[in-house]
Amino acid sequence: MTVYRQIWVGTDANEGPDPEGIWRIQRPGPAGDWDGVDVVRTIAASRATYLTLHPSADRLYAVSEQDGGRVISYAFGADCTLGQVRSVATGGSGPCHVRVHPQGRWLYVANYGDGVLSAVELTEAGDVSDHVLTFDHAGTGPNPDRQEGPHAHSTRISPGGGYLLVADLGTDEIRAYPLESGRPDPDPVITSLPAGSGPRHVAGSGRYLYISGELSGEVLVLDWDENTGRGEVVQQVRAATLPGRSEDAYYLSHILFSSGVVLVASRGSDSVSTFTVHEDGARLELVGEVHTGAWPRHMALSGPNLLVAGEREDRVLIHPFTPRGDPEGRYQGAVGPVQHEIEIPRPMFILPM
Repeated sequence: MTVYRQIWVGTDANEGPDPEGIWRIQRPGPAGDWDGVDVVRTIAASRATYLTLHPSADRLYAVSEQDGGRVISYAFGADCTLGQVRSVATGGSGPCHVRVHPQGRWLYVANYGDGVLSAVELTEAGDVSDHVLTFDHAGTGPNPDRQEGPHAHSTRISPGGGYLLVADLGTDEIRAYPLESGRPDPDPVITSLPAGSGPRHVAGSGRYLYISGELSGEVLVLDWDENTGRGEVVQQVRAATLPGRSEDAYYLSHILFSSGVVLVASRGSDSVSTFTVHEDGARLELVGEVHTGAWPRHMALSGPNLLVAGEREDRVLIHPFTPRGDPEGRYQGAVGPVQHEIEIPRPMFILPM
């Protein structure tokens, strides 16, 4: 199992005395050992809420989640210090997600504020260029407070690599843009999801994809067809059952698929739920749920642990996680209670390296 010694954390510490920027957790010990970690602010950055890495170049990317959104490329060395190289406007409002195509030639940004998808061509060194394509969208959903217009929340490359998938919370759609060497075609194929589901993030890598429905509090199982670029919802299952601690609503956030299980975070209940994926992949079964930090925004696996960004608690929470089928694991295929906490102001995203 991969163990990460360096972990970058994107934050939204734009209010109060704590400095905003990209932070780094450095682990000196073996897998599962979180004692004596070093926590430092690596670089100042304005609302650097979502991060990603280039597949081959020494570059890290961050969005600046503001009305006049930007995406920034940073160079990093062996010591994991960061140096800003270049930034460019995304052409959209409130960028909240960034992804790089596996070939490393294009970078994609989901702009939540206005629903715009941005595609930024990268230089040979892996830096953002001024060549930015923008793809507008239109539509609404039944929730007047959250679905008055399109809200692109995340992107994902389709299982076969032929499409860029955009989860649009505002229109209850998955927009699939055909890709040509990483460049999106301007005419997406649309998959309509249940009204009011509010798709946020997509997980999975095979025929079946798993979508966190932020507004409905459900995980949607999508039977994906790479040939047509469309999917069909084959299951909807409630994600959270624990009583709400901060709000009555259960707003789902991040979703992960690993080792035969699906993990999903729920704000409101402040919990992480574990679903077993049945052998055919088309059905999920809830097998566990544990409390985590206040308002869990994002999750990442690092060795035998699940790391959760507790946005409203100013902490990264460390849970034990054991893959399903491991006879030595206490929590086989499930997430255990919080074992460690690391203080970081307003953590929003966790990127193990």
